[in-house]
Amino acid sequence: MFKYVCLSLCLYLALNANGIQGSPIGAPRLACGDMVPQHGVDAQTSASPFVTTPASTSIAQGATLTLTLAPISAPSMFRGYLVIGFDNANQAAGPIGTFSAISDGQTLDCPGVNLMNAATHINNADKTSVTVQWTAPAGFVGTVLFKTTYVQDVATFWVATPSALVTVA
Repeated sequence: MFKYVCLSLCLYLALNANGIQGSPIGAPRLACGDMVPQHGVDAQTSASPFVTTPASTSIAQGATLTLTLAPISAPSMFRGYLVIGFDNANQAAGPIGTFSAISDGQTLDCPGVNLMNAATHINNADKTSVTVQWTAPAGFVGTVLFKTTYVQDVATFWVATPSALVTVA
């Protein structure tokens, strides 16, 4: 009987190991495409209780912008995040710009023209807010939409929450 239970448990774990790939030390590169954290459960369909707020809605080409990731109203906290900037006119082209100076986070190299084109968490501690610096591409003119996936816990997350648009001129 013991062998049967052990065999069944091993088989279950082996078959389900790929279903839960979320990481307490940052989003996996696999999440770059659809921004889903790979936790093995569906995202929330309700409005996100979190928002990504740009410090300004217009910046110059090559300029740096501060983004704040935070709850819409306190005392909500999140544990993980993945934020990416997109050309609003051509989101399918992939991430644009680069991230730096991330409080409680790190850059992530998603497929695209630039490295460091996404930002993610470095631990799964509760966060009340995170600030990141994003630099617009030199020569880019248009509007940028930041999308952020917020993770409250392994089974509660909101995918690709949109920010206000930022005009780059």
